Amino acid sequence: MIQRIESLDDPRIAGYRNLPDRTLRGENIFLAEGKLVALRLLDSSYPVESVLAADEHADEMAQIVADRAPVFAASEELIQQIVGYPFHRGVLALGRRPAQTPTWAEVLDQFSLTQPLRLAVLPAINQPENLGLIFRSATALGVDVVLLGPQTVDPLSRRSIRLSMGGVLHIRWARTEHLVHDLRQLGDRWQVLRAAAVVDPEATPLEEFSWPQRAALLLGNEFEGLPPYVERLCDVRLTIPMRHPMDSLNVGVAAGIFLYRMCSGKPF
Repeated sequence: MIQRIESLDDPRIAGYRNLPDRTLRGENIFLAEGKLVALRLLDSSYPVESVLAADEHADEMAQIVADRAPVFAASEELIQQIVGYPFHRGVLALGRRPAQTPTWAEVLDQFSLTQPLRLAVLPAINQPENLGLIFRSATALGVDVVLLGPQTVDPLSRRSIRLSMGGVLHIRWARTEHLVHDLRQLGDRWQVLRAAAVVDPEATPLEEFSWPQRAALLLGNEFEGLPPYVERLCDVRLTIPMRHPMDSLNVGVAAGIFLYRMCSGKPF
């Protein structure tokens, strides 16, 4: 059943209140913004806490959600007051975070050493928008796991989920607190080739490289690229040749190009 919300102070919608002033970091919930992303949350394995819909979307969302979670309905004007910013996408939903984030070993040990494997490794992506774009490409192109370093921002942040179009909710990901150790283990233990995405005319042009069956693409952050100590642990350095005067691409854009090449030919 649809539950009507008439007041900004209604305790039932506390999780949606004043979102620009809250990162939700440390809370056990995350937010899916917009109807499409909310639907992808509902289609994922993440538990759904509730859905908040503008009046025109409430009946449709109630039919989709059924008895899985409460559906709250409010006017569009009240929803904007609740969330604290102009919001015109009609639907929001709250999901529940997993109790623990898996480690690289916990995820990678589930794959046989004879099994093809495509990985995206993000040691220190520090902008949630870029992280979301990378997750969107990784999900769309068939990456098996996204591996995060300790300095990479939260993939379940509001902006990351929105820019991924819910992709982060449909792909496996893991985080390490021991980046150097686990990067070494990628080659030694999991027999994965480590390819560094770099901006360097001396590196191997991307179109000339033949990807092995088990490979990981390492992507650096927007301004500094990969840390030198990470790049030294890689087996190959790859670059996208560019025409003057351009010498670099946004990491979210570059990721899509690199990941397409890495995953091309992989069956869906």
